[in-house]
Amino acid sequence: MALKIVFTFKDAARDELVDRSQRMIRTGPPLKLTGTDRSVQFLRGVFSRASLCLPAFYYFLGAASAREEAKTSKDYPFKVAQTYSEFSDLNTITLSCRKIFDHANKTDLTGANFAKTTDDILIKHAEYWSKTSSRSTKEALIALKFLRHVFSRCSKTDTDLLQENTQLQRRIGILKQHADRAAAHLSLENYAVAIQDVVHFVGACAIIGEIIRSFDNPSLGSSYFNEVDVASYQAAKRVFPQITKFQLFAKMKIEMQARLYWECAGDDGIQMLLNELQNALGGEPTENA
Repeated sequence: MALKIVFTFKDAARDELVDRSQRMIRTGPPLKLTGTDRSVQFLRGVFSRASLCLPAFYYFLGAASAREEAKTSKDYPFKVAQTYSEFSDLNTITLSCRKIFDHANKTDLTGANFAKTTDDILIKHAEYWSKTSSRSTKEALIALKFLRHVFSRCSKTDTDLLQENTQLQRRIGILKQHADRAAAHLSLENYAVAIQDVVHFVGACAIIGEIIRSFDNPSLGSSYFNEVDVASYQAAKRVFPQITKFQLFAKMKIEMQARLYWECAGDDGIQMLLNELQNALGGEPTENA
C-alpha cells in the first residue's frame, strides 16, 4: 500500500484574528464610569491629549513652513511627507479639540459631563488628588473647580462657541468645525482655521494638562510640558528643517503659569486663559532647540 503524505498549512494570522475577534465581542453592557472614577479618568485623558497636541503642532508648523519648497521640489518623497504631515497633524489637533471639549451628554468621558460634576464628587476627587500630590485638599478643590469652569465654558457646540465673547471659545468652535467637516468625514461645507487658532488652543491645552499633571502625576516633574515643548520642536525640525523659528513656550514656565491661573481669585484666571494667554505665547526657540 502506497504511503500518502498530506501537508496541512495553517494560517496562524487568520486563526489569531478569529480568536481576538471572539474575545472582543461584547457580552454585557458597556463599561460605565460614575462619580470620582469618571472625573479622574476624563482628566487623565485630557492630559494625554494635551501631551500629544504639542508634537502635532510642531510637525504641522514644520510641514506648513515647507509647503512652498515642496511645490517646486523634484524630491517626490519629500512632497508626500510634507502633504501627509500637514494634513494629518492638523487633523490630530482638531480631532483632539473635539474630543477634549466634547459637548455630548450621552457618553461618559466628555467635557460636557465633567462640567456638570457636582461639588460632592469634586470634593472626593480633591481628596484623591491630595493623596497623589503634596497639595492640600483645599488646593486640589480650587484647581478642580477652575477646570470645571473651563469645561463648562468651552464644551459646547461649534455654533454656540462661535457666538461666545472670548477668543478661546471661538477658536475651539472653529477647530471643532474643522474636525466635523474635514477630518471626520468628507464635507462640502467650509471651514476657516488660522494658525492663531491652533496656537491658542494648543497653548491652552498645555496649561490645562499641567494643572492635571501637578495633582494627578507630580512625579513627571514640574518641567514636563516645557520639556515636551522643546523636544517637539527639535523633532519636527529634524524632519522639516524649514520650520519657522517659533516656540510656544520659549519664554514661559508652564508650571508657574498654570498655577497662576487656577490660584487666581474669581474669574481672573479663566479670563487669562480664554483671552490673554495667546499674547504670552511664542518666541525664538531656546538655544538647545
